[in-house]
Amino acid sequence: MRALDFFEEVGDPPPTPESFQADLDDLPDGYSRADEAIYRAYRDGDLSGYAEVLRGFPEAGRWIIGIVLVDARQRGAGVGRGVVDAIAEDARAAGATALAAGVITTRERSLALWRREGFTTEVRRRPIVIGDVEAEVVRLERSLVIGAPEVSGPLGSA
Repeated sequence: MRALDFFEEVGDPPPTPESFQADLDDLPDGYSRADEAIYRAYRDGDLSGYAEVLRGFPEAGRWIIGIVLVDARQRGAGVGRGVVDAIAEDARAAGATALAAGVITTRERSLALWRREGFTTEVRRRPIVIGDVEAEVVRLERSLVIGAPEVSGPLGSA
């Protein structure tokens, strides 16, 4: 899968098998690998999309999508939407009521995807450092309750 532009943009070196495993093992206190789900999308036998999800975070009934990467050659072809739809379907089936995603605010295409997918409630903004780059992350949320109105309002504190 070709998504190296993400790592270049945020100043983080592309993952190695070792660093990838370390990222998977880096979970919040009280969570284990059993709480994590990995999603993969394939087109013509090639990996075209990837996502990491933490179920029950930050509390029961909520899931958070840690990252979605789409092969640069497949962007705009519905891969990201398909991955997000699969996650939302699984979360709803498991009884989750909300799905969240952390998005780097300078990644305009990513923000546009999340907003198109109904992630309109801004829960929180906070500064982060990835590699050597300072950025801001916004946590967007979407209700999974059918018929529930989307609510947007003031941001919580960082």
